[in-house]
Amino acid sequence: MKRFTVSLPDELKKEIDAFPDINWAQVAKESIEKKVRMLEEFERFERSCDN
Repeated sequence: MKRFTVSLPDELKKEIDAFPDINWAQVAKESIEKKVRMLEEFERFERSCDN
């Protein structure tokens, strides 16, 4: 599995620190996966409209 670093504004970091029981890496991973699926679906839609 690959890793990458995300920079957050200080204020957002303070806000997420208020919820230490949340697995923020998992939240980020799920959000990225959801966005990728949405973009793939959009590309399929665009290709189907071009035909």
